[in-house]
Amino acid sequence: MNFETINTTSALTWALLFIVLFFIIKYNWNRRWLYYYGSKIDGPFAWPIIGIAHYFIGGQKVFYNQLTKLFEAQPPIFKFWLGQDLVVATSRLKDVEIILNNCFEKPKFYNFMCEVTGNGLLTARENIWKERRKMINQAFSLKVLHSYVDIFSKRAKCLISWFEEDFGKEDVFFKLYRCTFDTACEALADVDPTLLHGKNNYINNLKRMIDILTIRSFSIWLHDDFFWKLSPLSKEMSKASAETFSFIKQIIGLKKLDPKNHTSKRFLNHLLTLNETNPKFDDSAIEEELQTILITSSESTALTVGMILTVLGIYPEIQKKVSKELDSIFGHDDRETTLEDVQKMKYLECVIKETSRVLPAVPLLARLADKDIKLDNYTIPAGSIIVIPIWQIGKNADFWKNPKKFDPDRFLPENCDPNRPRSSFIPFSYGPRNCIGFQYSNMLVKVLTATILRKYTIKCPQYTSFEQVEIIFSITARPKHGFKIQMEKKL
Repeated sequence: MNFETINTTSALTWALLFIVLFFIIKYNWNRRWLYYYGSKIDGPFAWPIIGIAHYFIGGQKVFYNQLTKLFEAQPPIFKFWLGQDLVVATSRLKDVEIILNNCFEKPKFYNFMCEVTGNGLLTARENIWKERRKMINQAFSLKVLHSYVDIFSKRAKCLISWFEEDFGKEDVFFKLYRCTFDTACEALADVDPTLLHGKNNYINNLKRMIDILTIRSFSIWLHDDFFWKLSPLSKEMSKASAETFSFIKQIIGLKKLDPKNHTSKRFLNHLLTLNETNPKFDDSAIEEELQTILITSSESTALTVGMILTVLGIYPEIQKKVSKELDSIFGHDDRETTLEDVQKMKYLECVIKETSRVLPAVPLLARLADKDIKLDNYTIPAGSIIVIPIWQIGKNADFWKNPKKFDPDRFLPENCDPNRPRSSFIPFSYGPRNCIGFQYSNMLVKVLTATILRKYTIKCPQYTSFEQVEIIFSITARPKHGFKIQMEKKL
């Protein structure tokens, strides 16, 4: 190699280093306010490049426990770096109200879900969400929801028959999920679920897609779309997504064959009306919103019922109080549940709320700060991710007396603290971007739980406290070892 070649190689090396250095400086300069405001907020030590990603080695198996330890060790508002992302976590209720009333964008990992739900309300960007939410709200009026009670009761009886078929042979969650899914098909989509082909395949595809989403979320190298597309999981996700949307099109096709499809405000009927009257609500919007509502209304409701049955098995004295209330409503009559019955289930409602306080199906909320957010003593900079720990807020001793005690009585009207902020109890989120179906879910949970408890006594011998229930987290939270309850028929 001659001297001229060496000089050329050296010059190219220095030029390459200069270009790399230039882009590093430019990258960090564009993020200077992220670093500046982030430095003003306390938090755990973060390593360069990875931040505190090492805390979560082990993925889904350790995530919930590690995050819980992190929140317990840090002040009510703190920050941590997860890779190059600044995450600000707050359980201060003033902050929560400001954030959820003013910050509507979702973080980038919600984009991973777009193959599952498209631009449905759960994952849509703010501009799409705002427009669609206004259009869809009418489908969740109380008048429409009250009309579903007969369907809820009928489907609850089907659930009991499934329990009878193979009593105690498997985790109850699958049967609960199958029931809540059929209920959503009949109530929200207004179709007979027995007419649908490939229902089990649809449910299995959903389960697999959630598993893949979980793997991608905890695998930083798969976050980048380029590397994700090279993964065999991406091809599997695309195939499952296409099959699930094909099932959704089957539902829509059945409804379009029904000449009465525009005479009701039921969810899918309302979407079809919007499709005819609003050019912005195209066929893709119908499919995305139907997919989203079927997924969210089925899984979270089934998980909530499963959690309620678990805690009632742990606390038999509370279960007896619920049974006593149900006896006062139904006596020995085996009739189906009516709207009037649902409205009388005051103590059961307290149990549902207390379960959601300590074991929420969705344990945290996340938002993307698309602008600087001014709080009392801090500024959350634009571009950061904001995390709000629902389960941690529910254990805050400043707002909940004896928070580690499972006590449904705290929700009785005479025991409710009028000074307790509304944002201290947010199992369905808070503010304009809350869960659109929270009243639907509450009514269905009541009917299903009441129907089960009229037939069975629940036992859960492996736990003596709700705190012993190990939780794993993906999109929702569930017991690590499933809902291992025992059900004994009442005489």
